[in-house]
Amino acid sequence: MDHDGLWLRVKSEMLDERKHDMKSVMVIFLLGLCSCAHLPLMSHSPKLKIHANERIVAIGDSITEGGGYLRDMDSVFAKQYPDLKIPPIINTGISGQKAEDLTSRFGRDVIQKRPAIVTINIGINDVWHRLGKPHDENVLKAYKANVAKMVDAAQAAGIRVVLCTPTIIQEDPKAEGNLRLAMYVDAMKQIAAEKKCMVADLHAAFIEAISQKPPDAKGNIITSDGVHMNAKGNWIMATCILNTLGIPSEKTATVQ
Repeated sequence: MDHDGLWLRVKSEMLDERKHDMKSVMVIFLLGLCSCAHLPLMSHSPKLKIHANERIVAIGDSITEGGGYLRDMDSVFAKQYPDLKIPPIINTGISGQKAEDLTSRFGRDVIQKRPAIVTINIGINDVWHRLGKPHDENVLKAYKANVAKMVDAAQAAGIRVVLCTPTIIQEDPKAEGNLRLAMYVDAMKQIAAEKKCMVADLHAAFIEAISQKPPDAKGNIITSDGVHMNAKGNWIMATCILNTLGIPSEKTATVQ
């Protein structure tokens, strides 16, 4: 099915489904996948960017510490790529942390573990914890500098980097948290372009997903509280990162 055909089918299902059961949530999930890849769901296998026995370390805040998306990734590796023998992802997420906190422990929690790949998922608390104050350009500059330091340290150690753009703050694209997050997303993408590392655009996937919520939908559908993931949010995160590593969406869909 081509990209236009997929979107027509998804929109039709959204109009027909009014009870917001598992089928409705799956439609939102599919939209998130399309946004993450910026492509139709691929029927061919792209080149894998992870190889046999390679270890991944994931560093981040409470979203990473919760581990849901990492367990989903482990499941896909185990079921779809058993011959690669990818070891379980090492989770070094710590609740409440910001970019400066990750930088201070990056050597111990990433470099010393000698992974082949590190995923860096940070930025929510850099914005969320400061929403009571006006935007501060100096805070944004410090965030960008700290993320860049982590990328430099990883690359100097021969570790490949996946930068994960921060997801969402409230399931409303127009929420102040999400408007501010856009600046941090742009900063992370600039670092990725400058330093030639991979980007999993989680923010785009989540904004697209919540933008397509039926108007009569009540409550959160991909997070538990507007920030921390439920099962569907974790799956969107996992799929986006796996796509970035060259794993096509049809491989993840059959595992889910």
